Amino acid sequence: MERVLLAIGAGLLAIVMAIGAVDIVAGELFGFFLPFKVDMSGTLCAAAIFLAWPWIERADEHIAVDLFDNMTPSWLKRLRRWLAMAAALLVFALITKGMWGIALSSIAVRETSAATLGYPIWPAKLACALGASAVLITLILKAIRIARGRELEGTA
Repeated sequence: MERVLLAIGAGLLAIVMAIGAVDIVAGELFGFFLPFKVDMSGTLCAAAIFLAWPWIERADEHIAVDLFDNMTPSWLKRLRRWLAMAAALLVFALITKGMWGIALSSIAVRETSAATLGYPIWPAKLACALGASAVLITLILKAIRIARGRELEGTA
């Protein structure tokens, strides 16, 4: 599931890059800049981030500061791991709840952008909600693996 979401997120970023390239070329050659580029880029980047996050979380590819890990006792590493997991579960539960509220209300009114094109933005909000849900599921499964002792004790 994470790879599919990651591929969709990568596709969204490719669209953002293509829009940016067209905007620069059209602006420099013809003096015409795309009026919707900022709105569309923000919408698609947010969706891409939420869609990529489950894979990053499962693979532990996020940024970790391990400056004092070699001096930290293992019990403190375990405590830190559990506190981080509890905070992540709480934060993503709240984000997921909020994202589904936003996505469902956006779908209900078939929300479009305020930019000149008026493209639909509800699919991006739905993607954010699905990505947040996938992160929450990933975190829950990760917490279960940690509780069963199937992950390294001192990993960040």
